[in-house]
Amino acid sequence: MIKRNGTDENVIDFVQTATNSKIFRLDYPVSEELRDEMVGEVFRDFMIYALDLYYEENISILEEIVADLHVREEKWNGLMQNLFWWRLFYESNQNKGTSIIEDYIAENYQSLRKKPILISWLRECDKAVSRFYFIGYKFNERVLIAIDLLTEETVEIIVCDPLAPPTNQGEITFGTLIPLGGGSFFPIIDFYHFDFGARQEIANHLQYYYDKHLKTSPMHEAFIYVLTAMLQIESFVALENHGTASTEPFR
Repeated sequence: MIKRNGTDENVIDFVQTATNSKIFRLDYPVSEELRDEMVGEVFRDFMIYALDLYYEENISILEEIVADLHVREEKWNGLMQNLFWWRLFYESNQNKGTSIIEDYIAENYQSLRKKPILISWLRECDKAVSRFYFIGYKFNERVLIAIDLLTEETVEIIVCDPLAPPTNQGEITFGTLIPLGGGSFFPIIDFYHFDFGARQEIANHLQYYYDKHLKTSPMHEAFIYVLTAMLQIESFVALENHGTASTEPFR
């Protein structure tokens, strides 16, 4: 029992572990041991599985989507990597009968069944949707507070990859977040970082494009329409800053 502000409160500090939990709960924290297993072992293995099976067949499709958007060479690889994960979860969402997560669980069931919380967590991962984030605050290079630019909700982000380049406070990014428990998330890979100079124009236009496309498209599909518009804006601003931009409006 812990005494707070002169009153007695029963405080239950519930931490999810591989042995005491079967259902993964987004809001409950996980033990450090379980987190290491989730991120460093299971999800890493899933990423290798997904890349081996699906990267080659999807990369040409993704290149066609953004071929005319004039993305700078140094940003191209990061864009393609993030689009791959968008595409993967988009396809899973489209195919209600199966998904790559369910395929992975089925192929690894003998090891995963010993720790049911990992299966439950992977199924939560299957709900991931790529989104745009404003980086509002940095506690350090690993812990960020971001704002989802569609919902305006705050999100605690933990960067698990020690090799990820630094994310700057005040920038706009997009990526796919995976739940870690305790209300926190981690990006599958490093975010795509929009040019800092384009952030105001992106923020001004993003809600309009979401409102437009969500009227006729589900969330995963609307995202790619919005992204292409935001990449056009980024390119337009970059050209304008160099004095060579077209004055034609965005479509």
